Amino acid sequence: MSDPSRPGPKPKRLYVRTVRVGDLERSELPAAATIRRFDGELERVGRLVARGPLTDPAGDLLIFRAASLDEAHRVLRSDPFRGLPGTTYEVVEWNPVALGSGANLEPAPARGAGRLTAILRVGVVVRDLVSSLRWYREVLGFPIREQDETTGYVELSLGRGASGLSLVAPRREWGEPLYSETVARIGMSTGIVFQTDSAAALELRLRSAGARITEPPRRQPWGGVTLRFLDPDGNEFLAFQTGPGAGEGRVLTPAPARSTPTPGTGRRPRRQDS
Repeated sequence: MSDPSRPGPKPKRLYVRTVRVGDLERSELPAAATIRRFDGELERVGRLVARGPLTDPAGDLLIFRAASLDEAHRVLRSDPFRGLPGTTYEVVEWNPVALGSGANLEPAPARGAGRLTAILRVGVVVRDLVSSLRWYREVLGFPIREQDETTGYVELSLGRGASGLSLVAPRREWGEPLYSETVARIGMSTGIVFQTDSAAALELRLRSAGARITEPPRRQPWGGVTLRFLDPDGNEFLAFQTGPGAGEGRVLTPAPARSTPTPGTGRRPRRQDS
């Protein structure tokens, strides 16, 4: 006999719920924790497809699965955005044929099915672990999350719940070809993107520490500011700043036009809700 409490397959029909909040103050909107709980329940039963902010006017977009419009309204009974005064609340069926799906229509894997749930850590290869650890702590402000002096393992983190950054110093006892392959990764573009509250201030801090800036702060088409820099071993990182005041206080070079957007430059990085 099946357990009715366990998530089961949900229909592929998609519905879109939009809320236009107009001039509501932030304090009048649902708390982030309340929204996460609602999204978590939708995800648990295989209904959640996507959620994101709306602009001009401001609002919230939710895409989810339901068998019918009536069921869609029942699913939204506990929606924290439902019933807010001064808002426009609308639920419509999404037509993937006419509009494009923009999302995977298949239900998400059930919990315990081997799906990926988080990025735990990423590695950066350095030549000297001691000097690199000092630089990452003093210049970039990374605290140590975990360290094992016996094995040389060091994991840094910017805060609770954040992905870790693991500094890796190659060791000859690893043998070949692992040792040579790891050494070859030193001085490469890491593809790692940080967020900063001030690209200009970060640039000054990096320059005062003698770090090389490979691309000074640039205003990007999506409205933010990006900065590229190297660690002492030549590993390249990108940092971006968004929001009011991005780039204020200095002259910025406009970002050059690119035929193919690169991560963190031609396309706005996703913002992770706290």
